[in-house]
Amino acid sequence: MTKRKRIGDVFEVKTSKGLVYLQYTHEYTKPPNWGSLIRILQGFYKTRPNHDQFFDLINQQHRFQTFCLLQSAIRNGEVCLVGNFPIPEFAQKFPIFKGSNNMPKTDPKEKVWWLWNGEKEWKVGKLSLEEQKKYPIHRLCDITALIKDIESGKSFADELC
Repeated sequence: MTKRKRIGDVFEVKTSKGLVYLQYTHEYTKPPNWGSLIRILQGFYKTRPNHDQFFDLINQQHRFQTFCLLQSAIRNGEVCLVGNFPIPEFAQKFPIFKGSNNMPKTDPKEKVWWLWNGEKEWKVGKLSLEEQKKYPIHRLCDITALIKDIESGKSFADELC
């Protein structure tokens, strides 16, 4: 039987740099179904933090957010449930995402961006690198792509954190 995820669940992911933790914050089910929105928590760990350390970790600003095929990762044993924790107030609101139709290898400073808030999207043109870091990338990834993004801090040429 596959465990069903719950908002607030924190999962452990093994990477080549150590253990990383993510928190499931939203489910986006409007068409097209983007699925599970997660926040990647700070740091790489050799061992799992204790319960009190998790409360501190969860209340820190996350590295980045993304949509992920989380239920598939749970089903395939690619993530391990650590527990369920309250989502901090700053992470409860659905974020505004950025997207671009430029080729992935285009210099990020030259890309033309649009923003999306879950309801509508609008073109904003070029964004400085600092402005780009304010918005997560509007995309859906599997656990393999997520691990690569976590380890590098990038998605293609775009800085995630």
